[in-house]
Amino acid sequence: MQPANKLLTLGLLIFMGTELTQVLPANPEDSWQVYSSAQDSEGRCVCTVVAPQQSMCSRDARTKQLRQLLEKVQNMTQSIQVLDQRTQRDLQYVEKMEVQLRGLETKFRQVEENHKQNIAKQYKVSKMIAPVNSLSFSCLQG
Repeated sequence: MQPANKLLTLGLLIFMGTELTQVLPANPEDSWQVYSSAQDSEGRCVCTVVAPQQSMCSRDARTKQLRQLLEKVQNMTQSIQVLDQRTQRDLQYVEKMEVQLRGLETKFRQVEENHKQNIAKQYKVSKMIAPVNSLSFSCLQG
């Protein structure tokens, strides 16, 4: 697998909600150590990052690349965490606005219903007044 593909794969694993956990080497004499591993939602290991011991090859180009890669992954993780916090905050705002809009819709329906009732009452009153007006007009003529 190419280094760019490895970075992309690792980045995608982090983005999908996996957690990277630091693991100390089991035996300090070993030349390689498990630096971190990613797990899926069921706890299965889906990715393991292996790095040379820090005492070994510290000037090696691969070690420098590995450190740079680790920094990029950490920066990406921090960016994802910030985005997650913003998303949570925005979601809470939207949910609060949704509740307020429902309340406004209820009030609007009440106002609309009251308006319909008032129109019906006015129509009823005007029908009652119309015969009275015609009676008084006919009484005046007669």
